[in-house]
Parts: sequence; structure tokens; C-alpha cells
Amino acid sequence: MTGLQEIHYPTAGETLFRGRTDSGMEVLVAPRPGFSTAAAHLGLRFGSVHTRFLDGSGKEISIPDGSAHYLEHKLFEGKEEKVFDRFGRLGADFNGGTGFHTTTYHFSTSRNFSDALEVLLDFVLDPLITEERVEKERGIIEQEVRMYEDDPGYRSHFLLHRALYSNLPIRISPGGRVSDVQAIKATDLQAAYDAFYLPSALILAVSGDVDPETVFAQAQELAPVREHAAGSHLPCNEPEAVAEPWLEEEFPLARPRVLIGWRENASPGTGEAGLRRRLAAHLALDMVFGLSSPLHADLYDRGVVDDSFGHHYSDGPDHGYAAVAGSPENPESFVAEIKGAAVSFLARGTVKKDLERLKRAALGGLAGSLESPGALASALLGSRLRDEEPFVARDLIPEVTPEEVDTCARELLDPGRSAVAVLRPS
Repeated sequence: MTGLQEIHYPTAGETLFRGRTDSGMEVLVAPRPGFSTAAAHLGLRFGSVHTRFLDGSGKEISIPDGSAHYLEHKLFEGKEEKVFDRFGRLGADFNGGTGFHTTTYHFSTSRNFSDALEVLLDFVLDPLITEERVEKERGIIEQEVRMYEDDPGYRSHFLLHRALYSNLPIRISPGGRVSDVQAIKATDLQAAYDAFYLPSALILAVSGDVDPETVFAQAQELAPVREHAAGSHLPCNEPEAVAEPWLEEEFPLARPRVLIGWRENASPGTGEAGLRRRLAAHLALDMVFGLSSPLHADLYDRGVVDDSFGHHYSDGPDHGYAAVAGSPENPESFVAEIKGAAVSFLARGTVKKDLERLKRAALGGLAGSLESPGALASALLGSRLRDEEPFVARDLIPEVTPEEVDTCARELLDPGRSAVAVLRPS
């Protein structure tokens, strides 16, 4: 008897097979007949910000920053053989990543898919964590942390986070600081693993020329039922005001690196409501700062911005903010011009024909981004980790109205909730 349900998404032109194993693992399979490669992405809602939590028994646990990333590395080591070597023998490309709120593992291959899927589920669900093994990896992770700290883009990104937020753990990079890495113990990693790496907390997304029933049967066999309860994340209290309106550091670079951020009143949330808010935020920022916007053209013609200029929107269950970045000669003048452009847009409002053009571009980009099995499996996992229905963005984008974008822009670009991060050449 199958545990899969076949679901059709007419707008996206997609068919998806969804089910849940006896152990509680969610499985999604999007067949791609005729494709030479297949991909599997496995993830869970545990990331670098989850340093305080209740374990399955209700006991409060605190672990050092960087523990989720360290745990990812320890799983890579495998029990008897390094995971990269196991995948390499099968001809599969493999990697993983730790974000603020999630950890993911994924591979793609043109052969031996079932064997590679067995390796993926095996090393994630059956690791060996000891003090000796943790100590062995410490120097490698310290080197990785130092490498990121020497990157100006990375450094300015987290400088902005420290300007925007006083307490949220996103102030610290997922890898933590060197001092954090030195403090992490095997007991910290084991506590985190026991609390969150349960089959019932995992989501598996697969795409390629595969049989959905076979994939589900394999997941059913390899994901054991575990009786103990899952852990739960503890929230962080964050003041409403930005931490530092203007924050600077010296750094060895040729020109200043400047980021301006506008902090949301609250996270956009998860599910369909959160997705719609994120879509409106992205469209609002494209309306103001996108390459085709009149304001961007004016700023470029006057030499305020150059090709280093960019914008983005970032969010999670505990935060949401908009940011622009550039490398101007004069940070103070750049900040005044950019904030003035935002105020000008809020006074003018959204032009309907411009919004329709941006929505068409967004739909085209969305369709193009899901063509490969790897990209599709990644998107499916990402949507479910945010409690979104797969492919629902294609239905929501056309529905976004000018009024919705204007409301979002007014809330998002509130001058009273902005902060500036500057890296000055040392």
C-alpha cells in the first residue's frame, strides 16, 4: 500500500508525489522523465540561531554559537568512511549547508541514484559523535571561519546585522567565531542532534527520472521510527529599535563598502501569508532600486551608484529586513542619496504598468529557475521548510496589487527603522 498522494499543480504545469513515512519523514518526488541526472535534497528546521532549546524531555539546553555548522561537519565524517568519499565512488556530487534556521544536505547524480540516496539517509540518521572526532575537526573549522571573516562582503553583511539587531543570533555567522568553535564539545553536538535530527523532523525532496514509489519505499525502509519527543526552539527577545543607527569597522579594502538596512516590525511569517509578504517586498525593492527603475537610472546617471550597487530582502521566523549595498567613495553622501530615493518613491507610489512588467519578469525567472532536477528539488525543500505549498508562488505573483506593494514599501522603508554599516579602508 502506497503512502504517496499524486497532486497536480495546473498553473505551474507540475505533478508532485507527496507522502509521509511511518517515522514521520515528509517525502516529495517531482518526476522529470528523460533527464540524465537526478537530485535529492534533505533538510530540517535546525540552524545556527538555535543555540537555546528544550530537549525532548523539556530540559533547557544552551550550546555555543556555530554548533549547528560544526554538527554538519561531523556528519560529513561518517561512521567509518568520509561521506564525500562514499558519494565520490558512486559518481555523485554532494554537499550541505547550515543557514540561520535550517540545515540541508544534497546530492545530484547521473547514475547509482538509489545507492546515493541510501548514503544520504544513512549518514544523517546514524552518525558517530565523540570527543575525539570533534577535536579532530576543530582546526579545519577554525580555518573556515577565519576565511569568511577575511571576506569584505561577508564581513559587511554581519556588520549590518549587528547594527540592525541587539540580541538576535543572526548577528553571528552560522559558523560562529573562532572562540565559539574552540568551546564546542561533543556533548553540545549530541544534544542538538538528539533534539532535532529526528526522522519526523526531516523533509526529503527528490527530482529526476525516478520512480516515486521506489523512492518512497526506500525512504520508508531507511528512516527508522524513533520514540522520543523532538526538541523545541526557545525565542529570543529583541528590542524594537535598531541596535546602532551607524556602525563602522576598518578593513583592508580599496573603497568603502556600505550597507543600508531597513528593519521590519516583525517577521513576514511562514506559509502562504508569509510568502505573499515576501513577494510584495521583493517587488517593492525592485520598483525602487531595480536596474530598470527610474530612481536607479537617475542615481546611476549622477554617479551615486555604479555596478557594485545591489539590493536584497532577507527574512526568517524571527526577522525581516531590506538592504542595499554599494562601494561609494563617500559613504555619507551615498547614504543620504539612497535614503532620499526611498522617500521619493514612497511619495510617488507604484506605477501599475511597471509593476506588471516586474511581475512578468518574476514569473519568467521562477520558471527558468526550476528547470533542472537539482534546482527543483532545492526549491521544493525550501518551500516546505517555510511551511509553504510547493509552486504556490506562481499563483500569488499575478495577484499582488499596486496597493499591496505601496503598503509593503511604506512599512519596509520606514526611515525610523534603518541602520547603516560601513567598512572603511584601513
